[in-house]
Amino acid sequence: MGLLRNISHLLAALFNDRAAFQRRWDHPPPDRGLEGRWQGEWISEANGHRGALKCLLTKTAPEKYEAAFHAVYAGFLRVAYVVELHGRQSGAALQLEGEADLGRLAGGIYHYKGEAAESAFNCTYRCAYDHGTFHLSRP
Repeated sequence: MGLLRNISHLLAALFNDRAAFQRRWDHPPPDRGLEGRWQGEWISEANGHRGALKCLLTKTAPEKYEAAFHAVYAGFLRVAYVVELHGRQSGAALQLEGEADLGRLAGGIYHYKGEAAESAFNCTYRCAYDHGTFHLSRP
C-alpha cells in the first residue's frame, strides 16, 4: 500500500499548477495584518515525512481566507493547492479551519485547523491516511 501512495503522490505532483503559485509568491500584494507570505515546514505524524511549505494567506470575505500552499514532498516533488479557510479573530490570533478535496491521488479530503498570530502560523491537517502539523513564520 505504501508504494501505491508514493506513486499517487508522484502523479499528484505532476498534475498541479506550481507555476501559478510561484508567480503569486514572487509578486504578492503587500502584507496586511496576518495576510501575506508565510514559510516553514509540514510534518507527518503518521509516517515522519516532512518537507518545506510556503503559504500565501489572503482574506477574501469577512471571516473567509484563501490559503494557497506550495509543499515539497520527498525532497523533490512539489505540489500547489488552495484551501478555503474560515477565520475568526480571538484576541491577537486568528483561528482558522477548513477543508479541501485535493483529489484521490493526493489523499482525498484534507481537514485543517490552526491559528495565525503576528509571527507564527501553526496548523494541523488530517486526511484518510495521513495527519500532521505545519509550522510557518514570516519569510
